Amino acid sequence: MIISGFNMDSEEVMVEMEKTGSSSDSQPDQAVPLSVVSGLRIILIGEREAGKSAVGNAILGRGMFDAVGVRTREAVKRQGEVAERQVTVVDTPGWEWFPSRGSSLGVRREIVRGVSLCQPGPHAVLLVVPLSFSFTRRERQAAEEHVDMLGERAWGHTVVLFTVKGGRLKDATLEEEVEESEELQGLVDRCGGRYHALYGRPRKGHDAVAELLEKLDNMVAKNRGELLSSKEVLEEAREKEEEEERRQQEEDREREEDLRRVKEALRELEMEEEMEDVQGEGEEATEESTRQQRGRRYTDEKSDSVESSSADPTSAPPHLTWSDLRAIRDQRCKTQ
Repeated sequence: MIISGFNMDSEEVMVEMEKTGSSSDSQPDQAVPLSVVSGLRIILIGEREAGKSAVGNAILGRGMFDAVGVRTREAVKRQGEVAERQVTVVDTPGWEWFPSRGSSLGVRREIVRGVSLCQPGPHAVLLVVPLSFSFTRRERQAAEEHVDMLGERAWGHTVVLFTVKGGRLKDATLEEEVEESEELQGLVDRCGGRYHALYGRPRKGHDAVAELLEKLDNMVAKNRGELLSSKEVLEEAREKEEEEERRQQEEDREREEDLRRVKEALRELEMEEEMEDVQGEGEEATEESTRQQRGRRYTDEKSDSVESSSADPTSAPPHLTWSDLRAIRDQRCKTQ
């Protein structure tokens, strides 16, 4: 079942936090000061061109982040007063959804650094997803990889925030859009059913940002004021990066070993071909020697034949003319 909103109002949130709230640095039974909610800290993550900077500008009520179409290359923190309370928003670079590993190491590091800009930690992670195109399984996997990067506890602090360019969805309500997409529904379920939408052309008299902040307040109350600890995220990210480096080094060693084996096999193949060439040349030399010997024997036989013909006038050596033949005939007649 999808939970598109919460029933608590803001006063109930405050009361609930005073009674049971706690931060990651406090004991469970300690009360959380009201400044935790009044100093709301939000980090925006999402793929490239999802509209994160525009969301940050909408929350703070003015253009404090890059304009639409300008690529965010590093984590940026901006603060402002919203509904009589201080709100901090951190924008981060977007990842490419199509690479197998989700994004480059630089983008991942900037997202982790963005969490550190929210010391002692953000209250909320807004996972920004555009609804301009169909949401694929690969996009869902990339989104989940980047939330997982912040630790398993990050899902309890995450809200899916859909961005819609126009004033409304063409063929369905937001709820229907989510329910009809297995990938969107799966992503929302990972976030405990929490989602919201900001439209490029909001309806008149409808304050979608105020509704979003109310949902975030209720999520903070449900989490008893607990933060997504920047310290824990940094430590876990460092461990994952070291593990990734070790795995990469192992893969590099395996590739180098495979390359060495291939080169060795090629050298052996070349040596075998050279040996075959040498053997072939030897056989050709033997055949040539045999031909030469046969040629010499033939020449010797011809020479002996010519000499024999010269000694015996009755024999007819090759290449005799008609005059030679007549001379031999006349000689035989005289002898008789």
